[in-house]
Amino acid sequence: MPQLTADAAETRTTHRPPLAPVSRRAQALVLAALVAAGGYLIWRWGFTLQGSALWLGIPLGLAETYGLIMLALLAFSCWRLSDRPAPPPLTGRRVAVLVATFDEGEDVLRPTVVGALAIRNGVPPEVWVLDDGGREWVRRMSEELGARYLSRPAPRRQAKAGNINHALEYVDAEFIVTLDADHVPRPELIERMLGHMADPRVAVVQGPQAFYNRGFGHPRSHDDPLRNEQSIFFDVICRGKDRHSAAFWCGCPSVLRRSALDDIGGVATDTVVEDAHTSLRLNARGWSVVYHDEVMALGLAPEEIGAFVVQRARWARGSLQMLRLEAPLLRRALTWPQRLEYSASCLHFLEGVQRLIGLLVPPIVLATGAVPISASPILYLAIFAPQLVLVPLASRALTRGRYRLIEGERYSLVRMEGYIRALAALPRGRGTGFTVTPKGARQGGSPVVCALRLPILIGAFTLVALGSQTAAQLLDLPHRLPPGASTVTTLWAFGNVALIAYVWFWATGVQHRRRSHRFPVVLQAAYSADEAALPSMSGRVDDLSRHGARLIVDRARAPGERVRLVLLLEDGPVEVTGTVAIAKRVRRRRHWLVGVDFDPMDTGVGDTIISWCFRHPFGPGETVIPVGDGAAPVVPAPSLIAAAETAAAGDASPDPGPEAAGPSPA
Repeated sequence: MPQLTADAAETRTTHRPPLAPVSRRAQALVLAALVAAGGYLIWRWGFTLQGSALWLGIPLGLAETYGLIMLALLAFSCWRLSDRPAPPPLTGRRVAVLVATFDEGEDVLRPTVVGALAIRNGVPPEVWVLDDGGREWVRRMSEELGARYLSRPAPRRQAKAGNINHALEYVDAEFIVTLDADHVPRPELIERMLGHMADPRVAVVQGPQAFYNRGFGHPRSHDDPLRNEQSIFFDVICRGKDRHSAAFWCGCPSVLRRSALDDIGGVATDTVVEDAHTSLRLNARGWSVVYHDEVMALGLAPEEIGAFVVQRARWARGSLQMLRLEAPLLRRALTWPQRLEYSASCLHFLEGVQRLIGLLVPPIVLATGAVPISASPILYLAIFAPQLVLVPLASRALTRGRYRLIEGERYSLVRMEGYIRALAALPRGRGTGFTVTPKGARQGGSPVVCALRLPILIGAFTLVALGSQTAAQLLDLPHRLPPGASTVTTLWAFGNVALIAYVWFWATGVQHRRRSHRFPVVLQAAYSADEAALPSMSGRVDDLSRHGARLIVDRARAPGERVRLVLLLEDGPVEVTGTVAIAKRVRRRRHWLVGVDFDPMDTGVGDTIISWCFRHPFGPGETVIPVGDGAAPVVPAPSLIAAAETAAAGDASPDPGPEAAGPSPA
């Protein structure tokens, strides 16, 4: 069976440069931002709320106050970060790896199970596939790979939490590793993380979540493949929470102490954020949760806007449920830092209301003539402008550069409707169902209009309101605003419309149509345009998956051609066959880009390819390999012919036995 080997421990791409502490200059900037925002709010609440527009001025003031509260909580979390080195390995302990799955396809689930079986622990790991979908193919796959299969009987209530609690009736290991179905672990996960359990009061060790694909939450052009929308949380905030003994279980990749779960009656089932809720209860019982700041697994980020919104809406729903059920700020069993940290995590999901108010106030003012701030425009700008500039700079300083204004505004707008729906469902007690994040590309493309319908409607309303106020200025209609108020509000409204348009255009450009992720590689290969012929022409593979590859070759190829391809993996050659799907010439160069769809292959060959890809998830070095006109020339390699002959000789051997599927990485 293919193994993920120790080479993964040396993969440079998963090691991040250490975060510098906040400098004294940055600390002064943060303090200045807090003072400027605080002074502005004192002025707002004390001197600008009067007249008939209180119905609009008070919600706006509350939204602005929420912003200051969240900045203060961010400063509390990130002023200093924990520096927790990996402890010595804790050997001789029994560990079970639980892979929870519901509806994930084989392309997502199989690499995770293969990776879980390759985790080093002195003895072969005890891997359990917890299939809440009751699928026969998952059972067969688990048995084939050597994992244990478990599916609870219907009705399968309480989603992932219920699935894990059911597994605890069968698993008696001292420690448990939890993996989501789409997170492939590194082989040294237990060696690096389990040592924290030498402290008998540690209940959970949580690692960061990182992703091997470029999903919706990733910047389109950036040389760091690990940076994404969650980097602020996992790179910075989690380390700040860890300093306050308030880090929490995030589901994966994690190590849990079985006796700690037993102490609180198992995984919490009252909310759909069972991991964070379980952590709160563990902390309340005196257990500790620690954060291990090293990438120990690579997962699949939501590919398109619909999946992104589904995931964030579920987090919002569960966190607001936890806020209502637990009231962390009032939970006496928690320390004050823990109360503040859990409250901050829950209060973040009120951001949708703040964003909605910020979008609605300008068109309402323009359409009605109501003025929510009773002050001269010059005085307003003089008091408002300092905190407008300082707050984003302070946020960037606190997050060590992870926060970027345009990205933050973009994702805030995308999350808005999901957060609002979660809040609206809370008083009615609805929304307790668990919605699984869709994996891979959605058929028919990304539902951008549906996901952004609320911002688009507000944008349309804003344009109508701008027209109405323009008419009022020209015709002196009753809702005509004073010139200063009209100018400030119009600029605010145009800024909102520009942001909505930008987010819509950006989201429509994020399309993922492949059925599985293609890993960027630089890999020599030999190929032939005849299945029966020995591969004798050289090429270079620059992306690869178990379903296909893209080659750079120096001879023209045509769609529909059959090819025989030998991939020169570092552990030995692997041979596949396939059909040319796309062939196009690289402009101004004598090379062709050839897309090949692989034929159905033996599972051993597929596992070998995907295992190799996860050992090199981002290509050589630390950047994704560029493609297109900048492709490097194909360099003929005489060794390709010898490798092809070796692979062909293996095919001709009589009775090759079970290992004929392809070489397994050592």
